[in-house]
Amino acid sequence: MALARQTLIHVFAEIAGERHVLLGEKLTGFGAGMIMGPGGHVEPGESDIDAAVRELHEETGITVASRAVAKTAQLTYLFPSRPEWDARVAVFAALAWSGPPVASSELRPQWFPVKALPLDRMWDDEHYWLPHVLAGKTVVATFVFDDLNTTVIEHNIGDAT
Repeated sequence: MALARQTLIHVFAEIAGERHVLLGEKLTGFGAGMIMGPGGHVEPGESDIDAAVRELHEETGITVASRAVAKTAQLTYLFPSRPEWDARVAVFAALAWSGPPVASSELRPQWFPVKALPLDRMWDDEHYWLPHVLAGKTVVATFVFDDLNTTVIEHNIGDAT
């Protein structure tokens, strides 16, 4: 079975002289209640970048042009007890964007200081790869989750830069 294609996109801002990243509380569906970046499924015929740009706008109201997006990671997620959840996620950073973030039915966006991420409210894999991406590295990684689908039991992270 082919892995589902998904995207994730990070938006950054300087707030009070400190670098922040836009994350949000997932309000519905897979991962509801957790903090995560905007993103979602790639539609048939859609590129990963176009999906990331579309999902960002749908979930936060922020607009970004495809040419103002850079790839920062390629992540593979494996859930042995739920293989239908297996996915390959292309992660991007918005280099320029416009509009204030607004809540949607899927995500309640909020700015978080890069130095104080809410990792205790995020997927377990985030503490392995997200700090590398936020430090400017491009990452290729694979994560295998436990039978409860909550804890990483195996991982492999490589620096693609």
